[in-house]
Amino acid sequence: MPAELIAKIKQAATFNQGFKTTEYLASALVDMKFHTVDPTGIDVQKFERDTLAALKMPEALVMRHRSTHFGHVFSGEGYSASYYGYMWAEVLTADAAEAFSQSPGGFYDIDIAAKLVKHLFSVRNAVDPAEAYRAFRGRDADVKALMRDRGFPVTK
Repeated sequence: MPAELIAKIKQAATFNQGFKTTEYLASALVDMKFHTVDPTGIDVQKFERDTLAALKMPEALVMRHRSTHFGHVFSGEGYSASYYGYMWAEVLTADAAEAFSQSPGGFYDIDIAAKLVKHLFSVRNAVDPAEAYRAFRGRDADVKALMRDRGFPVTK
């Protein structure tokens, strides 16, 4: 495959990420905010408007999911204020991928794969997830890894 075509495919993969990231974060932050207030008698539309205004959400963008779409978020304590978790999983994935891409064997590096299994996969929930990730990566996950993966201009 020509290098030009590969470059175009990679560039297309990050198309519109600013919009997608912002609309997602708006929903995640509104979800978190909902779980900090007494819901009795709340005007949901006003609450959304006020929260988005405080976040300086661009008016041209909307939340990915409006509050009325969050049935699963309000269905029990197991998911309360956790919509952000999807993006945090992407942070961990992007950061772990960088561990492989920066290693001598690339994405097939045996040593990095062994660390991943030893410190994350094999321990399951027996170790605090943040501690397990630190043991694998030698540090906390870096949010910039997701930003780089999405094509945002950030430095290492």
